[in-house]
Amino acid sequence: MAEVQWYYARNDQQFGPVSGTELKQLAEAGRLSPDDLLWREGMDAWTTAINLRGLFSEEPGTVKPAEGAPVTVGQAAAGRVPTSAARAPVSLPSLLRTMQTVLWTVCVLVVLSGLVLFTRAFLNAKDAGQEAAAAAVFSTFFIAAYVLARAGEKLARLLLARSRRRAR
Repeated sequence: MAEVQWYYARNDQQFGPVSGTELKQLAEAGRLSPDDLLWREGMDAWTTAINLRGLFSEEPGTVKPAEGAPVTVGQAAAGRVPTSAARAPVSLPSLLRTMQTVLWTVCVLVVLSGLVLFTRAFLNAKDAGQEAAAAAVFSTFFIAAYVLARAGEKLARLLLARSRRRAR
C-alpha cells in the first residue's frame, strides 16, 4: 500500500506532496510550524499541523490524523486538492494573534496621531490655556488607545473561554 501524501500550506503558498516521514522531518527541522495547514486525500478541509498526532511530539511512528481533525470525505475524495489555504478553517490561536497584532497597530497609530496633534497644537499655542487644551487632546488619544487595548484583551479572553467550553 502506498504511503499517504500530504500537502502543506504556509504564508498562502501550498507545498507538496510529501510523505508522512518527510512531514515529520520538516516539523523537526522547524520548517513546518504547528499553525501551518495540512491536507491529504480523503480530507474535506485543511487542518492545522498541531492536530496531527505525533508530528510535534516525541512519539515515534508515522503521522496519523488526530481524533477530532476534519477527515470527512467530500471534494477531496474526488481527487481534487484545494488550491489555496484560504479554504482552511482558521485556528483560534492564529485568529487571536492576528487580532492582537491589528489592535496593537491601531493603538500605536492612535497614540502617534495624538502626539502629532498635540505637538502641532502646543507649538501654535499662544497662552497656557491653549497649551492645556493641546495636552487634553493628547490625553484623549492616549486614553482611547488604552481602552482599545483593554477591549481587545477582554475579547481574546472571552473567545478562549468560549472555545474551552465547546471543547468539553
